[in-house]
Amino acid sequence: MSEQQLVATVHVRDLQGRTVVLEPGDDVPAWAVQQITNPKAWVDAVDTIEVAQVPTPSGVGDIEAPPRSGKGSGVEAWRSFAERKGVDVDQDATREDVIAACEAAGVVEREG
Repeated sequence: MSEQQLVATVHVRDLQGRTVVLEPGDDVPAWAVQQITNPKAWVDAVDTIEVAQVPTPSGVGDIEAPPRSGKGSGVEAWRSFAERKGVDVDQDATREDVIAACEAAGVVEREG
């Protein structure tokens, strides 16, 4: 279990690919720490910890980002992608806000 404490509710996938909801005060398993990439989810975003290399659950790492324009590029597609990648976004966030949060979390590359 992790020494870090959550300040926000997060959704992650366990080693069997099942969705697990972790809330503030819960013990965070090492496999989940690797998936929680948003520093705002942690009590102290400045501290970093060493995490043993734990295999990523199948299907988690191969989620493809929606297109940035055209068919399938809407806010709901991006919101769904962000949730599957463990990126927290506000319910009223625009498509651009969701994309920016995904870029900040490092789950998609910034467009140049």
